[in-house]
Amino acid sequence: MSFLSVFGYDLFSVAFSLAVAVCTGLFVLRTLSFGRRKCRGGGIVLAAVWIVMEAGAAALLYKAGLMRYYSVNILMEYVQLIGNALCIGFLFQERFKRCWGIALFEGIAAQVSVMMVFILTSERPYDLSIREERIRYLLSNYMLGPAAILLILSLLYQLKVGDAYRRWLEHRDVWNWGTLCLSAYPVLVFGMMGLFTYGGMSRNSSLSIAYLVFTAALIVFHYKGREEWQRKEAAAQSLIVQQQEAYIRTLEGMQEEMRRFRHDYKNMMSGMYLTAKEGELTQALDYIQEMTEDFDSQIGGQIRQMSQLSNVCMTEIKGLLLAKIAQMQKEGTACELEVMRPFGGTGCRTTDLCRCLGILIDNAMDEVRGREDARVYIMVSCQEGYTTFRVKNRLYHDIDFHRIWQQGYSTRGEDRGIGLASYRKILEGYENVLPATSVQDGYFVQEFKVQERNAG
Repeated sequence: MSFLSVFGYDLFSVAFSLAVAVCTGLFVLRTLSFGRRKCRGGGIVLAAVWIVMEAGAAALLYKAGLMRYYSVNILMEYVQLIGNALCIGFLFQERFKRCWGIALFEGIAAQVSVMMVFILTSERPYDLSIREERIRYLLSNYMLGPAAILLILSLLYQLKVGDAYRRWLEHRDVWNWGTLCLSAYPVLVFGMMGLFTYGGMSRNSSLSIAYLVFTAALIVFHYKGREEWQRKEAAAQSLIVQQQEAYIRTLEGMQEEMRRFRHDYKNMMSGMYLTAKEGELTQALDYIQEMTEDFDSQIGGQIRQMSQLSNVCMTEIKGLLLAKIAQMQKEGTACELEVMRPFGGTGCRTTDLCRCLGILIDNAMDEVRGREDARVYIMVSCQEGYTTFRVKNRLYHDIDFHRIWQQGYSTRGEDRGIGLASYRKILEGYENVLPATSVQDGYFVQEFKVQERNAG
């Protein structure tokens, strides 16, 4: 085969692999969306350039006779994975970590389909110098192979495997160790094939054993990952139940205060009536004001707080705020919550959002705990394409802004200072989050703004 022929076939393979990876992200994993991120002309050009370069490199290696070595096959498999991940990033402006997860999913499905096709269609390697053999190879590699991968992806979609995989992508702890296992599949597959082939096995036998071992490893990984994810989900559900219990206790406390106020209402009104009847209007007005202040201090503050919470439509964040407010009430710390508009979600993962907001609130509570007139201010604002989370508290210690993000640094003693370091590490994983820290009029202000993807 001439170089141009090989280049043409490789160009088709690389472009088809990228197209399948994009479709996998859009329809099977549902982690990509044209509606959220529009493809830009520059991204399309970069993806096209990469496709041509990758196809050219593969053609050169084939013509040099290097593709018969398993180590070169492993190298080219990783080149294709990296290329697909980069091209998806170019096209959708997504983070490389998410793009790498999509490329891995497509690569594994493609590898399984290719192994199945070659096991079923030939008992030995193809001799491409023979025309009939070359036609059978092209038929297997460029017709049956693509049909097989589309069939496998359709099956995975029906079995909702993509949904489970997407949840792994969203759970940082599960994905961090899972990605290492999945990323090793080229070494596992081609390494086993090389080992069995050099041991005297036929190509089909080595392919079959490698296919079975690879499939078994995927099944084990799937169930281990599912078990880990279910364990974390159970812990998260338990936390939500605790937060809902705090919500119920807050409502019960308000009901009890209302009952107590209602019990005293007649006596207070009688006193006001007698005062007004005797013509002492100034005293009557003072009496009304005192009664209003009592009501406001006992119930009005809680009602205002609950009305602000009603604007939080995201269950996990509402539960987190309720739990923190209940803890502050128990410690004698006042909390002023302001939610300007209904808040139903943001571009951050729910777990990361809860962790970041929880860290900021915990730090504010620690700073004012035990102080006279201890107070924490929390604000959530959704406007102009941004969602802003702000936590403010009175500052009682000097802060070294050069060391504030260091692990272990704290103004409140030893064995502390972990929160802000974790907070910064979480936010570093987002390109659309803008954190800010400042001191304003004696208050320590921490906030982060999330630029929503559907803005503009």
